[in-house]
Amino acid sequence: MSYPKTGQEVYVSLNLSNTMLTGIGKGTITREEVSVDYLKKLFGKYGVIVSAKPEQARLLQIVNETFDLGLEVPQELKLFQLSEQHRRLVVINVQGLRRKGGSLLPEYTEEEFNEATFTFVKYYVQSRHYDDLVEENKKLKYDLDQELEWRHRTDN
Repeated sequence: MSYPKTGQEVYVSLNLSNTMLTGIGKGTITREEVSVDYLKKLFGKYGVIVSAKPEQARLLQIVNETFDLGLEVPQELKLFQLSEQHRRLVVINVQGLRRKGGSLLPEYTEEEFNEATFTFVKYYVQSRHYDDLVEENKKLKYDLDQELEWRHRTDN
């Protein structure tokens, strides 16, 4: 499966770190668990850039074999920061694998891989901050209330 190069690719990673978020200014981040079908459509529209360590290649291969995502298995770690152009990050959550200090290990047995389960979480950076949206919503509600009051007034 080949995904397009759009300049607005979706980042995919096996973890989330603060350094990924330093490329954005004041904004709001939404988080939602998404389906594989949704991801295929998202990647097909925007493209995808995978950020993973070389030792995680087998894990990505298993994700590809299991879910037919066609993710590129990078030869080296590609670091990134979310930004105005690249607002989407999909984190592949892996459950059932041993960890050390909260991090995935460099190697697992095939039996361990067979026990792993996967979910996908999309993070999306909105360029407008939640507080600004709340204020705008208050103003719109006030304006609407004023309009309704004007239309429903009774003339004496």
